Amino acid sequence: MEEAKGSLVLDTDIFVDFFRGVGKAHSFIEAHADEISFSALTEAELLSGAVCSDPREWERVLHILAQFDKIPIDNPLVQIAGDFRRNYKIAMPDALIAASAFSSGAVLVTRNVRDFEKIEGLKLQVPY
Repeated sequence: MEEAKGSLVLDTDIFVDFFRGVGKAHSFIEAHADEISFSALTEAELLSGAVCSDPREWERVLHILAQFDKIPIDNPLVQIAGDFRRNYKIAMPDALIAASAFSSGAVLVTRNVRDFEKIEGLKLQVPY
């Protein structure tokens, strides 16, 4: 049985690798394109990078992200993120990304497992 679209939430680090030309990131995203979603916070983090000072790179980031489902940061999600931050003492950006995966029952794909491993019930996957 094939997983539904959005069953994988990519952490910002995976997209950063992709935009830096890391082959394993390209391969992972290509192989799982129909399953990928991302937090609206990830979009903000990517667009805040110095590389996006170049309007062409800013457009490139938006073009790539437009191929995937964006998880909005809404009130129920921020409440979960607040609980994660308070209970697990993690940074708010990580709490919001974790809440994006947790609230949708998705797997969070990250290379930074240490940032998220203490959150009970959060499914994690290291892509490469």
